[in-house]
Amino acid sequence: MYGFLVCGPPGVGKSSHISDMLKKSGLKGNNIIDPDQLEAPTHLEKSEKALELVKESIDKKKSFVYVATCGGLKVVMSLLAAMKSGGFRTIVAIPYTKLSTALERIKKREQVTPEEVTRDLHAFFATKAEAYMKLRNLDEVYLYNNETEFNLLFSRKKKKIVCTGGDFYFDVAKYC
Repeated sequence: MYGFLVCGPPGVGKSSHISDMLKKSGLKGNNIIDPDQLEAPTHLEKSEKALELVKESIDKKKSFVYVATCGGLKVVMSLLAAMKSGGFRTIVAIPYTKLSTALERIKKREQVTPEEVTRDLHAFFATKAEAYMKLRNLDEVYLYNNETEFNLLFSRKKKKIVCTGGDFYFDVAKYC
């Protein structure tokens, strides 16, 4: 049983590369919870609905993949604590791309995230992404660069570290 959080700002490839992330982590994703795929009038309502589905999955001890910005560290910490106490394997994957690339990708979408929101969330991740590396209650961490191709830069699984390096929100090399 696992809880897989795919975290990052808009336009980095969270939704479009779920199958790649699952394959590289050796998981099968049959319970993918993505606010962008849910029916609700506003993005906030979609996000709240998704969070409820995550909590329900934890309560029912059902593996899940949660695709979100994960900007609220307190919410993420609460989810991770609930997963740990429920016996879940806790996994976080964070894809990266430059802001300019994300903005170009978003312009091509049906549902366009406002540029100001995208800029704010990218700035947030530029300063907070490293906090996920320091979380003690994570069983696995995956960092990806999705600038031109989807590349695994770093993984930590069962204390085994694989590190190829490359552009990311912070210097990944210090964790290698």
